[in-house]
Amino acid sequence: MNIIVLSLLFITAALLHGISGIGFPIASTTALSLFMPLKEAVVLALWPTLLVNVLSVISGGKIGHILYKYGLLAFFSLLGSFIGAKLLFLINPAYLQLLLSGVIAFYIINNTRGSNLHLPENPIVLSLFGFAAGVIGGATNAMSPILIMCLLAMSNDRHEIARAANLCFLLGKISQLIVLRHEAFALFSSDYLWPVVILTALSLLSLFIGTRLRSLISPQHFRWLVLILLGVLALMSAIQAIRALV
Repeated sequence: MNIIVLSLLFITAALLHGISGIGFPIASTTALSLFMPLKEAVVLALWPTLLVNVLSVISGGKIGHILYKYGLLAFFSLLGSFIGAKLLFLINPAYLQLLLSGVIAFYIINNTRGSNLHLPENPIVLSLFGFAAGVIGGATNAMSPILIMCLLAMSNDRHEIARAANLCFLLGKISQLIVLRHEAFALFSSDYLWPVVILTALSLLSLFIGTRLRSLISPQHFRWLVLILLGVLALMSAIQAIRALV
């Protein structure tokens, strides 16, 4: 691994994650996949992503309201993540990434044309979005686009959106850790341990700075920033999928 290049990529991803609440899992995985197979990249990105998600959830104080409003979304994302992580052993996750990129592109086009999606807060909608996000996230670390499409349609509170998304990410990481526990804990006795520790420390520091910057952004600018990041993530996901298929 080129630790300097990866450090810059992880710092940027964590800073943007702190500002917008999304982006770190898929960005870190994509960065690592430049140097290794996707499955190995998912495992190495698991630990820094887990810590980033924990800090993102607890940074806003009490989480009772988040759990009450988005608990079902988080629960089904957890279930979906188990299945998605299993898919790493069964199918090529590149196909899921291509599907994800297409869905994001459709969503962004609709929003830029003024056709904003509005979703009712009912159990079926939350369950479907949570499950779909979990399956894709478990297999590719790209849970954020599906979740953010749902959350942007349910709330205008950027802090609530960020914390709810990271609650789902956290549960998804826990399920991924359970499924990939042998590979994940083998990291502690491998040559990758210290590079991952360094990348994790840099990511947490950048996350802290990004979280503080979020309060300076207006809700409208926040929404546009998230849409731009979704577009970048969709492009990264598509490129990663094409590379894996070719």
